[in-house]
Amino acid sequence: MPAASPNNSLLSPIPSTPMRVSRQQWRPFHRAIVSIGSHQYVKAMLATAPTGIITAILGGPPQAVLFLNLTALIPLITLLTISIADLSIATGRVVDELLKATVGNAIELILGIVAISRGHMHMIHSTLIGSMLCYMLLVPGSCFCLTGYDKEHLYFDRTLISIMSSLMVVVCMSLLIPTIMVTFPSLDTTSPQASVTRLEIVFVSRGAAIVLLILLGVFLLFQLKSHASIFHLAEASSEGSPDSHSPNDRGVALDRPARIFAPRSAMIALAVGISCLTMCIICIVESSDRVAQELGLSAAFPTLVLVPLIGNSTRYVSIVMVSCQGHVESAVRAIINSILRIALLVTPVLIILGWVLNLPMTLQMDTFEATMLFLATMVLIHVIQDGRSNYFEGLMLVGTYIISVAAFYMRPGITDTTKPMP
Repeated sequence: MPAASPNNSLLSPIPSTPMRVSRQQWRPFHRAIVSIGSHQYVKAMLATAPTGIITAILGGPPQAVLFLNLTALIPLITLLTISIADLSIATGRVVDELLKATVGNAIELILGIVAISRGHMHMIHSTLIGSMLCYMLLVPGSCFCLTGYDKEHLYFDRTLISIMSSLMVVVCMSLLIPTIMVTFPSLDTTSPQASVTRLEIVFVSRGAAIVLLILLGVFLLFQLKSHASIFHLAEASSEGSPDSHSPNDRGVALDRPARIFAPRSAMIALAVGISCLTMCIICIVESSDRVAQELGLSAAFPTLVLVPLIGNSTRYVSIVMVSCQGHVESAVRAIINSILRIALLVTPVLIILGWVLNLPMTLQMDTFEATMLFLATMVLIHVIQDGRSNYFEGLMLVGTYIISVAAFYMRPGITDTTKPMP
């Protein structure tokens, strides 16, 4: 491929010389996200980032600050996702997975860090649960509903999905153990040790965070080394499934370079995107509670529903686009991988960060939110465990998500400010 001219700007596309790339480097998700990022409306939304930040600095109405900065998340996350996709060409699979797990979950990580520094622990739990609920209910439901409306069944690899689903159940239970400890204390009410203390919850949460990080390392080893053949075989079968494109279509897709940034430009785009995203999230954190109070909403509603739903919308749409193109199994795997990244990396990292800052950041969640997370996990596992689904099951998942959002909207929330431990 000819080298890019030195006077290329940051957003100048690389010359489109035909080249052969591997399936692992160019997955349909990359083409989908580039297609979304090229849309004129997404490009126009970039203007909302500086507008939202300036509005917050000038003390504008909290509703306007929240709306503008929420809208700015859409193009910023698209920019970060495209940058990760382009960097994956120049890096190995391990670095690619780590980039997806960290920068790919930039909203959850940055919001968690900002919320920890301000003592808003409920925002952290709400954002993490809201993101996982989207991936468990809304995204798979949309995939099955839109892809399978004219098919009897949608099929995906049962063995691989079973392995990843089992890990998802174990991880979900690990996240919920501290909440279960508080909700169901000892029956021996006469004992002074019957109730669980805050320090005990902190201890269990930190231990769980360490175990989850170890599980993440082992899972990467399992996925990329010891049992990589399982994932490669599943990927090959997905490429060759009856619902996939024709061979000619696949060949064109693999030969067509969808890359937007050169490696150096991609790193600059990452730095700029993360900086803007951080400022937008700070504005969201500072305005969400005031907006909730003024509109009579649950204090957790903006971070539980609005931030995950709007902020990661381009990623959700890209997964649905890939599913509609016939890569249903790839979409299901991407959904489960996204859930596991949030649970195995983002959550324990935030717990350990609270530990470092001497803040009692724990896994103790609101009981209702934790129950919804558990139920959503069980529902998703039940739908995909037999390796097939249909549009009606997808519609049920979407309906369940809508009911959950309505419940979160009507239910009073919690507001807390946590001080450092003595």
